[in-house]
Amino acid sequence: MHKLIRITTIPLSLEKLLEGQLTYMNQYFEVTAVSAEESRLEKYGRDNKVKTFFVEMTRAITPITDLKAVYKLYTFFKTEKPLIVHTHTPKAGIVGMLAAKLARVPIRLHTVAGLPLMETSGKKRKVLNFVEKLTYSLATKVYPNSLGLQEIILKEGFASPSKLKVLGKGSSNGIDTQYFDPTGYATDFKSQLKKELKIPSENLIFIFIGRLVSEKGINELVKSFDKLYKINSKISLLLVGPFEEELDPLSPETLEIIKTHPGIISVGYQLDVRPYLAISDVLAFPIYA
Repeated sequence: MHKLIRITTIPLSLEKLLEGQLTYMNQYFEVTAVSAEESRLEKYGRDNKVKTFFVEMTRAITPITDLKAVYKLYTFFKTEKPLIVHTHTPKAGIVGMLAAKLARVPIRLHTVAGLPLMETSGKKRKVLNFVEKLTYSLATKVYPNSLGLQEIILKEGFASPSKLKVLGKGSSNGIDTQYFDPTGYATDFKSQLKKELKIPSENLIFIFIGRLVSEKGINELVKSFDKLYKINSKISLLLVGPFEEELDPLSPETLEIIKTHPGIISVGYQLDVRPYLAISDVLAFPIYA
């Protein structure tokens, strides 16, 4: 059986961005999941019945750590001899694609699910532009997960049209609509959840799901909601996801509004977001790119 190696910077991307995908592909390939955070990665492997390989990676610019990761992956690829290496997320992309190219892995795939570099400028933007372009040049195929991302990649000159392909109408993993069907939750359950969150039953609920960081547009979202709330207080903003105070923190002003605003509820990271979707009315998606 041919070997397939999937790489993300952190296991959270394996758990959510690629939920169920590696287990399914394990029917046709010998699949190995590669990521940082060793204990969480091992748990992912047990839960999803796939092999794992730990590599220390960070989502910041850390050249020494990154070079160590490239070497560790290179030696792993030379031993395992995979047919395919498929990377996701920016750091895993450059580290994984470089190691795979050096190890002469025949099929090197990279999926683009976002471009955090779009909110940067100056020298940092030039560095990130170079890294993005290099990642794509090392890959044999690049998969933007939306037509919009494909347009940005072409506009920035990161890759040629022949190297890019959007799967379907754009997605990293597709959506199981039955899994997210809100009718699976009884009216009493939804009413109780609103009470627990102290959301008035008549309120229109906006929901955001994801990391609560600047690149996701949370500063703008919170500011916009605050303006709307002053016009009509029968609305709520439900934030589902973790803060990242070290890598991409929100502004102090935004954090203070989230903490004190009567219409904003932050519930942190949730393994199952469906109950929160079931009580919500409007999905907010203010991400930059």
